[in-house]
Amino acid sequence: MKVPLSGTELEDRVAEAFRAQGYIVFTRRNHCDILAVKPNAALAYLLECKDYSLSQKQQKLAVRELNRNYTHALELLIANSLYAKTVLRVLVAQGFAYKTRGILQFTPEEIINHIKRNHTI
Repeated sequence: MKVPLSGTELEDRVAEAFRAQGYIVFTRRNHCDILAVKPNAALAYLLECKDYSLSQKQQKLAVRELNRNYTHALELLIANSLYAKTVLRVLVAQGFAYKTRGILQFTPEEIINHIKRNHTI
């Protein structure tokens, strides 16, 4: 049986997977859980990590928080002279109540596998 990760452990594990693939990673900065940017700045991932399954209400709040953090992520990118062409918003949780339009949704295992599969830089 798998032991569930705490929120911080989950963020650190996902951030380390991005670092291993050569991404520039900002963790818990400027209200963003994780902001990972490809070195060529073609793509950035803004992640909101939750260490539990989301009810419909919790998911709505998490999406609202992710959308709010999008502006903070842009500020962080500009401050570090990283001009990403695309910023993907990603919600990571143990489970979801519904599919949110315009936001990628992954479980912790799925996001790690996604990062390892899409490692072209």
